[in-house]
Amino acid sequence: MIIIMSVIIVTVNHNVGIIPLEMLYAQSHDMMTLSNSSDSSSKRGSFTATGEISSLIITIPDEDFDITRAFNVILTGEWNLNVDEGKITNFAANFLASPMDGSKPHTHQIINLESYDEDSSLLLKNNSISIKGNADIKINGVTVWQDAGILIQIINGNTIKIDPDDTDTEGHFGDQSVYGIVTRMIS
Repeated sequence: MIIIMSVIIVTVNHNVGIIPLEMLYAQSHDMMTLSNSSDSSSKRGSFTATGEISSLIITIPDEDFDITRAFNVILTGEWNLNVDEGKITNFAANFLASPMDGSKPHTHQIINLESYDEDSSLLLKNNSISIKGNADIKINGVTVWQDAGILIQIINGNTIKIDPDDTDTEGHFGDQSVYGIVTRMIS
């Protein structure tokens, strides 16, 4: 048996320089969402969201629960989601998976997201969304899992959780989610 832990690592884009924590907090709570509509309904059907993936996958052998023998993989990359009138027009996640020991780095691409339920593609007033569906998952540009089950969640317009189905992906993600941040959301 393997015990799996997940840790979120948040990074700041160094291309914009050093940003005070207070400004980051203000941006994430006051300026992240731009609305072109005066609609005050609780759901919005058209929006675009983009962000960065920054996650750490930790797998610890269960036989002696020795954390020093953990296998760690750093995930870093980008993602975007476009929804037009409640229909997903594009979702793409591109990220590098690099084991900390430097062995076997590889890229992942998650594309062709199709939702099981169109209503799940509506952005809630608090800028949250939960989309359960299928997507194609590539490794190094080659489709390895077609129509794999997946759950995509944006929480309060600040974070994203990408959770590929462990059975459909043959345990490749160690039954852990991929995490990141929302850097821009426009509705």
